[in-house]
Amino acid sequence: MQKKHVGLTKGQAKFSVSRDCLEALVGEETAVLNQQLLDAGWIHDPSEGLIAYLGGVWIRDNDGAKEFGFVADERHVNRNGVVHGGMLMTFMDRAFGMTARLTSGATRVATISLSHQFMTPMQIGQFATVIPNIAKAGGRTSFVDGTLFQEETPIMHAHGVWRL
Repeated sequence: MQKKHVGLTKGQAKFSVSRDCLEALVGEETAVLNQQLLDAGWIHDPSEGLIAYLGGVWIRDNDGAKEFGFVADERHVNRNGVVHGGMLMTFMDRAFGMTARLTSGATRVATISLSHQFMTPMQIGQFATVIPNIAKAGGRTSFVDGTLFQEETPIMHAHGVWRL
């Protein structure tokens, strides 16, 4: 599948009525980026529990596949000043799990295993995307893989197995 990237820049958005609310929650720069995503056809899934606390995920259709996005803000920073690897792993777990569930029709899925290979640090204030690939599905398991990109830069690759 051909990877399509969304070129997003800070500070060049048309603001909707949600701007004040977004700024209060995540700061002006992230609010601008969030508005650009909405304008580009992304849908924000605020989710629940830990994923809600971490900011939810962005989702859109991309040539028949689901594409998932993540906005890195200050709550995701590690001691090195970049996005914490655990945050990236959590995002990939959510994107892959949703893909396994949506493609199988299962009501719930559970992660059996998930392996990650970090390639490049992700900077705070950036947006990254992944289009998970179902490598194999059958019976009660689904094998998923994908690479997280920030524009053209690969951030991490992951593969895992989900119980359907």
